Amino acid sequence: MSDEKTTDLQSHGRGPEGERLSWAQALTLFSEAPVPYLLLNSRGRVQEANAAACTLLGVGAEALRGRPVTRLLTPGTQGTFEWLLGQAEGVRGRVRAEGQLLHADGTVLDVLFDLAGPAPGSAPGPLRLVVTDITPYKEAHRSLLDQAATQDTQLQAGATRFRAAQQELEGVVTVVLRQLQLPVARAMNYLGLTRRALGESVPEEVARPLLQSERAVQQIIALLASVDRYLQMRRMRLGLRRVDLERVLREVLKHAQPVMEGRHVHVTHDPLPTVQGDSQALFVILDEYVANALKYSKGREIARIHVRVRETEGEYHIGVEDNGAGFNMRQKDRLFHLFGRLHPSRSYEGTGVGLVTVRRLCERFGGRVWAEGKPDQGATFWFAWPKSPTLLD
Repeated sequence: MSDEKTTDLQSHGRGPEGERLSWAQALTLFSEAPVPYLLLNSRGRVQEANAAACTLLGVGAEALRGRPVTRLLTPGTQGTFEWLLGQAEGVRGRVRAEGQLLHADGTVLDVLFDLAGPAPGSAPGPLRLVVTDITPYKEAHRSLLDQAATQDTQLQAGATRFRAAQQELEGVVTVVLRQLQLPVARAMNYLGLTRRALGESVPEEVARPLLQSERAVQQIIALLASVDRYLQMRRMRLGLRRVDLERVLREVLKHAQPVMEGRHVHVTHDPLPTVQGDSQALFVILDEYVANALKYSKGREIARIHVRVRETEGEYHIGVEDNGAGFNMRQKDRLFHLFGRLHPSRSYEGTGVGLVTVRRLCERFGGRVWAEGKPDQGATFWFAWPKSPTLLD
């Protein structure tokens, strides 16, 4: 052992016999330590190496003595170890860094260095270096990263295939819609011409089937229009800009004038905010809600529609309230699903697509939808719009 180690042991102030005993115990602990352990001088040269260190490096203790540790490292780790030596000189306790060792057979080992110098105020002594082989952990980590990268690639490929299939399906549906519109329109015209040709004196057993057929074709036309609008919404190019909801509501009410004609409809609203969003999307949302309110309040002598506004820290809640037929809250989960209807089509026209369109548009901006109602006491359909929306695909 070197003079530096002897000086370090003598600093405990023991007698000669006690020093020999302490030295033997220390040497045994050092040699038999289960972890690779090296003693270095201040320049990073090996003074002693225990059995575990020799096994790790594949080099005997005699061959290691006096050898710079940097020669046992890969080129990329040598600078890290020089930095570690500089840190150990002035830092209390251990300093730690990862690096790579070279085994005698050329194998590269991933290791963790724990380097400690003499305690502050104590006599000069060797630097103590503990080396932990973390190669299995690094290999497992790299394997996990490779698996994650492979899974990510597979997910991206799957998402690409899904988008392609979705676009193909939407294309097929669009073509079918276009192909159906003309024959359905012709059927509607034919039924109308037939009814008018038969005149008022047509027997009830003929008039009733004609009228039912005409209503059925009207429902088909409405369904085709709703599905077409839904597909247009999915392909809609949306953006984020300031949108005045007061102005949007005015446009919605102008669009609803043909439906309100000949009816007593009283529309009011709270002061509406200016939000970040897309004017086209917000028009569709309010248009569907107002159309829904007009439809289910048609049985009232005076239809009352009120647009409510509530504000939270992060959202605006916009609700369209009506005094119409209402609904049972136990059935509310069906409202915003495709073709989800709570009332029979013979009582209220509709396709069950409009509210789904609203939900999808709100979700694309990070919003949400819900409804509140009571049978025969009206309903309020709400959407929550984030104050700082994020446009999603």
